[in-house]
Amino acid sequence: MGKLYTRSGDDGYTYGKPGLRMPKSHPLIEFYGSLDEANSMIGLARSLLRSVTSDYEDDLRRIQRLVFRIGFSVTSGNLKVSDEDVRRLEEITDKYYDKPLEGFILPGGPPGAAALHVARAVVRRAERRLVVLKLEGENINDILVKALNRLSDALFAMALNASRKTGYEPEPATF
Repeated sequence: MGKLYTRSGDDGYTYGKPGLRMPKSHPLIEFYGSLDEANSMIGLARSLLRSVTSDYEDDLRRIQRLVFRIGFSVTSGNLKVSDEDVRRLEEITDKYYDKPLEGFILPGGPPGAAALHVARAVVRRAERRLVVLKLEGENINDILVKALNRLSDALFAMALNASRKTGYEPEPATF
């Protein structure tokens, strides 16, 4: 890699796939941007939680690497996500929250848990963007949508667990 800046995006276009320049407003770039935001927020949650406990470190690192593999799978067309990844996300979800949810929960809690809630919401946005790409004819493997769906569940479970572990009982949403 060369210098951090390339100047190639100064005209409002960027590479969405190798050799393919497109406007930065293109749905594919919106998808990548959502993935980047999610991964950044997961990194923030990792750093906030690390100051309290190391319980989430390995799972969050693994998740961040998965997010990169999801993006690479879309960019390259070379699938780097498998059913095993989806199964692992289900295990993570069950590890941190293994009982039925009794209702909607207000996102929040201590800083690390709140960051996980934001990461979950951004992953949901990335999932919606990916579905748009698929509906518009992009060759999107179903496993990628499934992985993002499970990822948001895993982050939600981790957020609830982190809240409880730090003495904050999640607040139910009332209607």
